[in-house]
Amino acid sequence: MPTQKHLTAPSFLDEKYILLSPETPFSESLKHRMIKWGFEELHTEGEISEDAIALTGSAGGTDSAPLLSIEEGAQESRALAEAQRFYSGMLGFTEKLFTDFATRNELPQRPVSEKIKELVEAVRARRKYLLRFPALQNVDKNYVIEHSVKTTILSVAMGATLRFPPHKLIELGTAALLHESGLVRLPPQLYMSEARLSDKERKALTAHTLLGFKQLKQFSYPLSVCIAVLECRENVDGSGYPRAISGERISVYAKVIAVAGSYAAMTADRPYRKARDPHETMLELLRDRGKKYDEAALRALLLNLSLFPLGTSVELANGYRGLVIDAADDNPKAPVVRIMVSASGERYADQPMVQTSDPQYRVVRALSSEEARALR
Repeated sequence: MPTQKHLTAPSFLDEKYILLSPETPFSESLKHRMIKWGFEELHTEGEISEDAIALTGSAGGTDSAPLLSIEEGAQESRALAEAQRFYSGMLGFTEKLFTDFATRNELPQRPVSEKIKELVEAVRARRKYLLRFPALQNVDKNYVIEHSVKTTILSVAMGATLRFPPHKLIELGTAALLHESGLVRLPPQLYMSEARLSDKERKALTAHTLLGFKQLKQFSYPLSVCIAVLECRENVDGSGYPRAISGERISVYAKVIAVAGSYAAMTADRPYRKARDPHETMLELLRDRGKKYDEAALRALLLNLSLFPLGTSVELANGYRGLVIDAADDNPKAPVVRIMVSASGERYADQPMVQTSDPQYRVVRALSSEEARALR
């Protein structure tokens, strides 16, 4: 039976910082990576041991174990803090924008375009942190505000994946940020009620896309933005509203916003239900591909979040548990995971990142909310 090497005791960069725990396979490929990263020597009281293993990985065996890098926790915290600051700033901007619209009937284009330009750059620089929604706090903003911001961040990331040029990303982001602007003119109880709506109330609520369209035209927003707001509740099979159009008749921006908005809505707490699990939400969206949702837009969502969306706590085939921190470039089923706990329940000090395309690191399930809380 093949063997794999590992150290019998933790190894250190210095007197304090643990680099590798004993469970981490010390393969030749890992050794070469560490040299490439500048780790010239390790300190350990253990020795290299070889244990028999059953190969469950790819043809390369355990030497191809997909360890990507080892980051200090402080670096991760700083990046998340920057994403949180930007996210909070977007919430504050959107709250003021909608408040001024409701109280002063003002909805100026220039500040919106400038803010979306900032978002395009932020997504380019910090995409995997901005899309880790479970880690971002909403600082008690109104649901419509938070929903609009999350939909906009997702839409811009998806548009970048679909290779929209910069001016189209700005139009898409503008439409996404304002896609619920028609709700501002409706009574809040229509979209925040815990009770089941009457037929009359549901009909009134569906008028928000038409209201938004008319409002944006009044403020001379680009026609492409206005149409996206009008059509963001249309379904590709023609079952949506307000005009029940289908397929290619629906604008590309509206198709992207429909997917992003549905994901953001389903994974958010509402007065009448708890937030849905992100992984289950993704599966539900995929079940409606070609019916409610455009397939290209769904694929863009998958490529940004993965089948197990960013921020999801998961269990791997080898029993390890960790947190999804990034999506793979070419495989939505194999996200990048930060390992936090070994199969025996021991916590990793170094928390290595692994690419889960290798069968032994394959994600087998999302953890329950109780398990996720215990993991963190």
